[in-house]
Amino acid sequence: MKKMISLAVFCLAVFAPLAGAYEYPLQFTPNAGYRGLVVAGYGFDANNDVVGNCSYYTVSGNSGSGKGGGGHAPVNKSYLQTCKWDMYGNLLGVTQGAPAIPSPVSTDGSKLIFAINAIGQSTGVDAKNTGHGFVRTPGPHYTWLTPAGNGVLHQFVYTLSATLKSDGDVPVDITAVAATALNGTAVVQSTTCNGQIEVDATCAITVTYDPTNLASSTGLASDTLRIDLTSNAGASHDFIQNYTVILPNR
Repeated sequence: MKKMISLAVFCLAVFAPLAGAYEYPLQFTPNAGYRGLVVAGYGFDANNDVVGNCSYYTVSGNSGSGKGGGGHAPVNKSYLQTCKWDMYGNLLGVTQGAPAIPSPVSTDGSKLIFAINAIGQSTGVDAKNTGHGFVRTPGPHYTWLTPAGNGVLHQFVYTLSATLKSDGDVPVDITAVAATALNGTAVVQSTTCNGQIEVDATCAITVTYDPTNLASSTGLASDTLRIDLTSNAGASHDFIQNYTVILPNR
């Protein structure tokens, strides 16, 4: 069963690594308990959407338990499937039946490149991790350099800053910046993230965050701060910071 859906090993000529284009993972979530996952982009359709493999199998039952030393033999269930993704790796659809594995057209380290289209996109899979398929799409992109996650604050007004980097193939054009808080108040105080941000350049957004209106009987309150950009970057994402706010004794 495992051999049916594992990625074939190819003997490849040596090619120069592909330059340019930001790499997006091909999104796919298998059922719990999956094994032998293959997520790989094999080609492009007429709309420049990625078409490829999203197959795996599951095992249920065991042969080592049961009365008298017996038990149920393991049952393998295959999910042989073809998936379609957009140019940013977002899953568009799943159909039954796995596609044929094409021959790679190039390699980039451990990455197998199966297809390159006329607009410079490429798609493939990491040979060291067959669950990591990808599509590389030329265009603007940015990454937040400031770590986001969970923080602890006291009930004061804060001035916070978040920095991003333009790391795509062409400049990011930012047309709007907004800050919001789920329960408190957030306002953009200043920003250098406006207009065109050249490739490899950074910019920063300074926000005033006010949690003084929060209340809780436990002495702790939760809040989420978001910084949202309007830009020409594909698959962009907000800066999201979760806070636990320590409230004073009343």
